[in-house]
Amino acid sequence: MKNNTMKNKFLSSLMSLALLAAVASCDNGNADFTVVDTTPTVEIGALTGVVEGETFTAALTFGDGAEGSTISTLASGSWSITSGGAEVASGTLAPSGDNWTGALSATGLVEGDHSLTVSATDSNGNTGSASTDFSIVAAITDITGTWILKPVAGSVRVGSFSGGGDYFSFPAEFVTDRACYYDDTYTFNADGSFVIDMQTQTFLEDWQGTNFVCGTPAAPYVSGTYGYSFNGQTMVVTGAGAFIGLPKVHNTGELPNVPQVGTSITYEVASATTTAMDLRIRVGGDGAGWWTYELIKQ
Repeated sequence: MKNNTMKNKFLSSLMSLALLAAVASCDNGNADFTVVDTTPTVEIGALTGVVEGETFTAALTFGDGAEGSTISTLASGSWSITSGGAEVASGTLAPSGDNWTGALSATGLVEGDHSLTVSATDSNGNTGSASTDFSIVAAITDITGTWILKPVAGSVRVGSFSGGGDYFSFPAEFVTDRACYYDDTYTFNADGSFVIDMQTQTFLEDWQGTNFVCGTPAAPYVSGTYGYSFNGQTMVVTGAGAFIGLPKVHNTGELPNVPQVGTSITYEVASATTTAMDLRIRVGGDGAGWWTYELIKQ
């Protein structure tokens, strides 16, 4: 009987040891996966204020894993804008949590190509970044108001290159002899309407059935209200009879050598301020001439 009792105790001890060994070999919940501390992500969104003189802004989104995770959180951010290899603006950001949205802003950026780089750093020192290129365009001059051709020699000219007058340039005597032409006005309104006022007379050429004299404006090139668009690079006047400078000069050529087609004329803006404007138009294709019109605001 005593031997049986001892045998049972021995077997019970063996079973206990086996159970302890089995428990010790089980997964404790921490040994079979690797903790990964990811680098923060940076997304640069919409850019606004890309006109010179405006406040530039960029929408930003940072991420550092699932919200509420305890591995790391967003700690800091920074940004830099360069142009021509030189830094022109920079700043810091204060993100928090695991996901953050915000924006940066900069002033004083001038016309030209730029590059923006944004970085985010988490609480463990990991840093992620993103970059994008953008351009600042020149501010569009306010040209609203009434304009006339500058009453000086050479303000109307044509040449073999943009701005040139090697073909012909209106001489000083034209200012007096063609006073009915130089007093024609061109008004650009804020609502996009364009008004030509030739008063009772303007200068007419032979293609209009006269012999280079002042006379009653001939349709369709008469006083009236038309349309225009201006973006600082081009000027487009729209409507049958709309023009600036000389009515015979179109993008396809000069009347009467080309059919009078279309209802718009596009001029290149060589320069424009609130008081002076230099418009140019290429007549036809390669090898054709360029007309230049210099205008001043009344």
